[in-house]
Amino acid sequence: MNKPDPPNQAGPGTPPDHDTLAPMVTFDELRLAGVSITELFRSAPSGDYRAHVEVCRTFFVLFQNPDALEKFAKDYLRIAMQTGALSDPEKLHQRFKAKDTIHRFRSLQEKRQHIFDAQPLLLSGHDFDECLAQYKALITHVESLWATACSLYAQENYPLATFLSILVIEEIGKLTNLFTDLLFFDVERPTPPLQSVDDNHKRKQLIGVFSGALVNARLDRVLGFDTVRKLLNIAQSNGLEKQRQDCLYISVQDGRATTPRERIDAEHARLFTVFAGEVMAEVLGHFPWEFERMLDSVITFERSIGMPEKKIQRR
Repeated sequence: MNKPDPPNQAGPGTPPDHDTLAPMVTFDELRLAGVSITELFRSAPSGDYRAHVEVCRTFFVLFQNPDALEKFAKDYLRIAMQTGALSDPEKLHQRFKAKDTIHRFRSLQEKRQHIFDAQPLLLSGHDFDECLAQYKALITHVESLWATACSLYAQENYPLATFLSILVIEEIGKLTNLFTDLLFFDVERPTPPLQSVDDNHKRKQLIGVFSGALVNARLDRVLGFDTVRKLLNIAQSNGLEKQRQDCLYISVQDGRATTPRERIDAEHARLFTVFAGEVMAEVLGHFPWEFERMLDSVITFERSIGMPEKKIQRR
């Protein structure tokens, strides 16, 4: 399974002046060469971070041209029709409506904009190699958290597995501008008013959930559309924060003190651990080879806990 072309990696916020970025190729040159925009996207060699970034920067410049944007839309629609992604447009419309996708996407963009405008850059290297090293360290941190959640699930420590899974979702939300920072590593931006990253749990949780679950056909298949919609509602209503605290603290319910182990069972932990892994791959798999690595790990875990192969296999 290949990550859809192109991945959702265009960051929010006020973009840099595209005149300051030198594209690899112009739209006219692409047309003369008979190369499609989707072929251009796939032109970066696997594992070559700098080449992939340069291709994405070229996309940013090309899409300032309405003709290029229209051509890409037609190419993308043609591929979607060929692969069956749009085999039932009415069903797709109803699912978008059931998830309140348009309204929630606007809310997501507003929250991402806030972070873009207010927070410091996540990458502070002096050149691309330094920024890439910082980028990889942040990605590795989140992957390690999720791997620990999987280990805790295997040890039947369901409260802590769930807690770490929610923490993974928060960290995904915190890194919402990570690829943007790498993409424009050499473009100066105004000094933000805040000197620390977002500490609002609800906002980070909502960004993480919305980014990975609003449009994600694989997630809908693996967990079920109604379950994903329920998780979207939980995130919007601040329910994830209550879930997070239930994983850690003794609480009094119906006049009796209860422990996290009494409230968080295997099914609960299974749901959140799978959800966090799928969202991690979808949102933080900015480079195709990283997406494939993350998805391999997610499928391996899903297979280990007995999820049906028909649901979890690549398509």
